[in-house]
Amino acid sequence: MIERLKKVRLPAISAVILFCSYHYARILGVICFKIGQRTSDQSLVARSQDRFKWFCISLRVISATTVGWFCAPHVSEIQDTHEWLLQCLRLTASFICAMCIMVVQIGYEKELLRMINNFLKLFRRVRCLWSRKKFGFGGKREFFLLIFKFICLVYELYCELCQLWNLTNWLALFTVFCEIILEVGSLMIIHIGFFGYLSVAALYSEANKFVRVELRRQLRSLESPGGGPVSRRQLRIVENRLDECISVYDEIERVGRSFHRLLEVPLLIILIAKIFATTVLSYEVIIRGELYPSKVGMWGLVVKSFADVILLTLAVHEAVSSSRVIRRLSLENCPISDHKEWHVKWELFLSRLNFFEFRVRPLGLFEVSNEVILLFLSSMITYFTYVVQYGIQTNRL
Repeated sequence: MIERLKKVRLPAISAVILFCSYHYARILGVICFKIGQRTSDQSLVARSQDRFKWFCISLRVISATTVGWFCAPHVSEIQDTHEWLLQCLRLTASFICAMCIMVVQIGYEKELLRMINNFLKLFRRVRCLWSRKKFGFGGKREFFLLIFKFICLVYELYCELCQLWNLTNWLALFTVFCEIILEVGSLMIIHIGFFGYLSVAALYSEANKFVRVELRRQLRSLESPGGGPVSRRQLRIVENRLDECISVYDEIERVGRSFHRLLEVPLLIILIAKIFATTVLSYEVIIRGELYPSKVGMWGLVVKSFADVILLTLAVHEAVSSSRVIRRLSLENCPISDHKEWHVKWELFLSRLNFFEFRVRPLGLFEVSNEVILLFLSSMITYFTYVVQYGIQTNRL
């Protein structure tokens, strides 16, 4: 069994997780396009599905109307302040994200399909750089991030389905089902943001690995035993490979920027609402845990909510840091460094990387980096400490 596990390739498992997540989003009606193989060259391509798109939009409109009609009056009658705030944040975020999803599906469908096809084309282009065929998605870092995200998705689906388990009234069952469609659909924006930024990181990682391994090997192969000069033809071949790398890096940055611009506003909205809702939920679990029959399950929701934010931040940081790795390589010390053309080409390569560096600045307010992750973790620990101290002082713990 262990020997079989050693033969399993991590990129192949990552591709399976992506495949399952794609169909999970289609079931929820968030993704309304279809990714299939082109008949000419068997390559993957995203195509529009008009009937399925309008079915998803109709499902979201019916769900929002049902939740607004049956759940909103019930929330307005809640007397407890914390419970009322928690429910208001949850419903508000669900309604706003449902509207954002419909706006993207109706008004930005062509731009979305173009962006998805550019992602798929970039993956094919990066794979064609290698002398051997490669399959799957990403490497070890992408695999471990995807595994944690897959666990979060499974737990999220389990918690939502548990709400339908003991319902016998058809009206309550339909209302809770519509509420699940809205709430999980809003959370899917965070998941799509995670997969998108992780795809940018995987593209940068593949391109960096090609430059570090294949291009360096090609440069070293030009070194003759007697130290003779490099021919113009050999130099032209290497320059063409470097031109292709420059074009690939420019395209990765452009596609990543378009993805960030398309999901920037809805992603920021759901993140703010999710952080506030998670803080209120954690207060409820710590201080008033006796009100919840399954305290372990509620703690699981709190941990899962924080994990979603951390995983998204890690995916963004992975994409940003991968775009900076290539500048630390020392390819200028290769045997053709005596040629002036090589110096000009390499300076152009480095200058383009500096100018087209991939950065993520939500609304231009701050840059996502390791400092943001540490700030979020320290704030979470500080908040938990204050809540526990408050519970001890008021004799609630």
